[in-house]
Amino acid sequence: MRRPRLLFLSQFANPGSWNPQIWRRVLGHDDEAAAFEALLDSLGVLDGLDFAGCHAHMGAPLPDDLGAIDAVVLGGSFASVADAYPWQQALQAWLLRWRATGKPLMGICGGHQLMTVTLGGRVERSPAGPEVGSLPVTRTPAGRSHPLFAGFGDEAPFFFGNSDRVVEPSPGATVLATRPNLPAAALDHGGNWVSVQFHPETTCDRMATCWAEIDAARGAAYHFIPGCERMILNYLRLAGVVGTVAA
Repeated sequence: MRRPRLLFLSQFANPGSWNPQIWRRVLGHDDEAAAFEALLDSLGVLDGLDFAGCHAHMGAPLPDDLGAIDAVVLGGSFASVADAYPWQQALQAWLLRWRATGKPLMGICGGHQLMTVTLGGRVERSPAGPEVGSLPVTRTPAGRSHPLFAGFGDEAPFFFGNSDRVVEPSPGATVLATRPNLPAAALDHGGNWVSVQFHPETTCDRMATCWAEIDAARGAAYHFIPGCERMILNYLRLAGVVGTVAA
């Protein structure tokens, strides 16, 4: 019996737009697929999965055999969805194919935004400026009972680092969480698709590193959040690719 196959789609940044040397001190360096694999190992589920990473932002071919994939995570990005780079357009076309399978997808930050526009929602530049730091979310009634937030408090903090925001969710989507400047900080799009504006998958040092080239002072806005990575475990359970495990 084969292990469930989990695909991580990386859309880290447009090629040539970042300095790889800045990332040398953090786990996985600037390879978010490697960092996500380490997260799965820390959660105790890596050995039960067939994990693969695809560096979509670098022009890597997107998997053609969708039947061989059981669940997908779409990572964040320094790029805005408004940039419409060729690799972003290729990702959107692939997402529509994946949507037709009815299989699960979780989008994170830029993934949250790309999923939204792909499904007909709207993203805009945040008029209040970047949302940066270890910040709490406020769950809606739907969010308080949603399995994605199982085990989290009503205003649990997560890592934020975004300049764009979702202002109109995709048609039929349910808002699970908000912030004062984010009317849709987490969404259930239906059809086994969920997305979050924040980063439950990462660490405070990676988030601070994200700002090293942009505005280093903003890195001080992050502090350690114990247990936020359990949301990834919640998604994997929701997706049916892991059972109940200790983490």
